[in-house]
Amino acid sequence: MLYDTLHYMIALNLKLFFVLIAFGFIIGQTRQIAVRNISDKKLGNFLLDIFNLAGTPVHELGHLFFAVLFGYKIDQVSLFSTMKKSKKNGGTLGFVKMHHEGTSFLSRLQRDMGQFFIGIGPLLMGPLIIFIFSRLLPERIRSLPVSFRTGFDSFIKALHQLSATDIMLMFVFLYFMAGISLNMELSRQDMEMALKGVFFLEILFLLLAFTSSVFQLNLDYGINILFRWNLIISCTGIISSLIANLIALL
Repeated sequence: MLYDTLHYMIALNLKLFFVLIAFGFIIGQTRQIAVRNISDKKLGNFLLDIFNLAGTPVHELGHLFFAVLFGYKIDQVSLFSTMKKSKKNGGTLGFVKMHHEGTSFLSRLQRDMGQFFIGIGPLLMGPLIIFIFSRLLPERIRSLPVSFRTGFDSFIKALHQLSATDIMLMFVFLYFMAGISLNMELSRQDMEMALKGVFFLEILFLLLAFTSSVFQLNLDYGINILFRWNLIISCTGIISSLIANLIALL
């Protein structure tokens, strides 16, 4: 039982917690470099506003959703601000101001545990929105990745079967995916808030690992699914930031 508990604790921390924090930091660094490079270009702020218009509201909704879920009172919300305006306000593209009421033990526990999920909210909300959008696409578009794996000729044939509407929807989806991915980064304030709730997250992990070992529940399957999903989305965010950097060099 002790071995299983330690096994699940290590898996939860390495495959979920570490991946979220590490990739969130990397996405943030690559995005900041891209923003600096693009801002120096003519119409750079306009291009950034186009992608931020899709991604910044999702980023802030990630904070907002978990704030409400953990009982925080919302004081003020701003879902989007232009680059020009944000530079005058300290670089803030959006924000969620909140506070938590109550002094009981359960209320404080809810407040402190909520800080972690509020902090990493954009890393959870972004992938969820992308997944929902992807499931709403026509089957012809959703089958493109499968056809690409079977060979380049199959991929070309699948592209030829797309209608004008399908192509338009595909580019709209790619636009939203790029915008959301570029805005999944964790700011310094997000990281600080998330780290405040790490202690209670570890307690939650310990309870989950211990319960699973006692009742002989296999957590590995669920952990591995979440791990692969985190890798895919995190890599999408990093690749989007790197592409933005390459465009800025042109």
